[in-house]
Amino acid sequence: LAGVALADEKALKELEGSYVVTVLEKGGKAAPKEIMDGLKVSIKGDALTITVGGDEKKAKIKVDGAKTPATIDILPSDGPEKGKTFPGIYKVEKGEVTIVFHEKESDRPKEFKSEGEGMLMKLKKAEEKK
Repeated sequence: LAGVALADEKALKELEGSYVVTVLEKGGKAAPKEIMDGLKVSIKGDALTITVGGDEKKAKIKVDGAKTPATIDILPSDGPEKGKTFPGIYKVEKGEVTIVFHEKESDRPKEFKSEGEGMLMKLKKAEEKK
């Protein structure tokens, strides 16, 4: 079991950072530009923060990098979704993170598509301010 915990910790480390959202789709439709412009995502350890304008939504994440595709569970820490689990999948390639999850507690997505209840986010690491 220690190996599994270490693998999950390594997967969390790989996801850690501040991101700008390059793609956001739900049900196959792109999000409006005004939402995209103020959207930021930050992952530190198992803490996920999504900032929309000045509004922050916080969640805990659980990942399993050993599965194919790797899985992520998003557990909102506040608001009406608190106590729920949004199942998802993710991949990291060329410095971009793609996450697809369902905003309702349902089956985990199987593909990197935003069809049906699926929410697709592509994240690109934000430039570090020197």
